[in-house]
Amino acid sequence: MPATKINLGKNTEVGPLFSYPPNSHEVCFIDQTLAETISHYLNSSLARDGYGSSCATVSIARNIVTVSITGPAGRAYKQLLPRYLAAGKLGLAASRTLRTQDQWRYNWRFFLPHGIAMTNHRSVQLLHFPPDYVLERDQDYLSAHTTVRWAALLVENGADASSTASYQNIIDIAPIAAPSADGHHLDGVYVAYNDYIVSLMKLWLPTSGKSLRPMIAFGSPVRKWLKRTFNVDLDVLAVTRIAIDAGRTVPTLGANHPSFIYNAVKRLADDPGTPEDERVALGMRIMQQDLVAANWQVVMATDPSADPLAVLRSCQRRWERTSKQARIRTLTYQQVFDKEPEETKSLTRRKLKRHASPRDIAPPVLDRKIEQLRQELGASESAPPPLS
Repeated sequence: MPATKINLGKNTEVGPLFSYPPNSHEVCFIDQTLAETISHYLNSSLARDGYGSSCATVSIARNIVTVSITGPAGRAYKQLLPRYLAAGKLGLAASRTLRTQDQWRYNWRFFLPHGIAMTNHRSVQLLHFPPDYVLERDQDYLSAHTTVRWAALLVENGADASSTASYQNIIDIAPIAAPSADGHHLDGVYVAYNDYIVSLMKLWLPTSGKSLRPMIAFGSPVRKWLKRTFNVDLDVLAVTRIAIDAGRTVPTLGANHPSFIYNAVKRLADDPGTPEDERVALGMRIMQQDLVAANWQVVMATDPSADPLAVLRSCQRRWERTSKQARIRTLTYQQVFDKEPEETKSLTRRKLKRHASPRDIAPPVLDRKIEQLRQELGASESAPPPLS
């Protein structure tokens, strides 16, 4: 099969769309040509889409960027890439407008979700913004603490560990690689990206048939954007259908931001009046919510035509069983309190002095406290734990 050639346009226009150069310090941490940068991201997408026999090669001649893709992926990507970069141009134009309005900070970088699965993905994740290190250090959109933790929860709910990337096609409501703690600085910029966000939704939500892939809306800023844009109220562990165009609605679940659990527990830790066992109980309740959401994502990704509310109720029943409490506690100690496996075993065997599980505090009490923490944290709920 001959290689499929795709003209991406002028290098001066394509470079900014691929955030080239990856960093611009006097001594670059990542030293690549533009062709190498584009090739890196495209081959990552091909691999995550399951095109193991396909390969992307990028060349630049007379200032025109051309991609050659071998194997079966060529046809799919010839249709995808022009639409993807057209959406990217909307995002780049919005970013430049924000700069003229003095809403752009000095240490932000425009960054599209390169390198993720784009044609054979199973679900879409609507998130806040990518942390700067996924661009300037890793060149891997899925290396963020957010996506690494969520991948583990997908595996916990039956996803194959080698295929979690196929669930994590991501649209950020702010395509800005920014410091991890900058979430609160992004308030007010999302509306500028409406056309960009909706364009990607229309590109990535439809399956090869007539149905739409399920979507997960992570975190308060995302759910507020959905309210403003589509006039839907979406609480955590609530489902709705969002009309992305005439006659087509996408089943959508509201979820905590994957980093919310870290920040909620840390906020309690800063309060000397909150005992450790209460922090564990609250962490377990958030972990339980996150496991239900990941369970819903895996099931709906397998059958997008399933009743999203019936699936949600089934997932809730599963993770509310008494038999699941030990596993929820183990995951909470490991992911949130950073305990080693042996220490986790010891902690889960002994009964804590007061509140050993979410069941020991009335769920409404925990839920009210969790909602209070959401309000206190605001957009800062998406800040991940410190880099190791």
